[in-house]
Amino acid sequence: MYAKSLIVMLLIALPAAVPATAEPPDESALKQTYDAFVELLDHRSLAEDYLGAVRNLDSPDSKMQTVGIKTLAATDEVKVIPWIVSFLDSEDQHVRIHAGLSLNAIVASHQLKRRDRSQSEKIVILPPGPGDTDLKPMSWVILKMLRLPDDGNTHAYAANMIGYLSLEEYATELRGLLDSRHAAVTQAARWALEMIGAPLTSTPAPRCP
Repeated sequence: MYAKSLIVMLLIALPAAVPATAEPPDESALKQTYDAFVELLDHRSLAEDYLGAVRNLDSPDSKMQTVGIKTLAATDEVKVIPWIVSFLDSEDQHVRIHAGLSLNAIVASHQLKRRDRSQSEKIVILPPGPGDTDLKPMSWVILKMLRLPDDGNTHAYAANMIGYLSLEEYATELRGLLDSRHAAVTQAARWALEMIGAPLTSTPAPRCP
């Protein structure tokens, strides 16, 4: 599967447990945050910078669309994200998978650029600094991916991005992925839970006396 080649067991230095106050994802709020993020990317300039790739995206041929997605992803530019996200809705499963694969690769690449090199025994992602792009608005995209059919890849990519972005609010969704029939998905969910410092099972609230 596509996901198996990308899943890397990473440990991120985070609090030992998810705060009890962590709220489930609010889709409407996440979409607004994502839209504001997209407006700052100047993504429309890609139509001029990568004309050939954009033409491939506009092709009715799914193979050409996949070529376009791969070409844009290879640039490792954040502003390609909105162009690729739209293909998560493709009717072609392979196009959807390549879109998720590419988004996962971009998020991983940019997050790991902020790795704390002084801690070589583990992976520590430092907070965004001046000039860095905060990719947490990708949370809406992740939620969208989690709601797609479990093809053995897309949910694994979503889980990986949750880990890279330290999105603690997705702990419940990650635990749900542990029941997937696909090993790549369950492995990614386990590792993502470890990345965000969340237990594999939720702890019931103590009963009042």
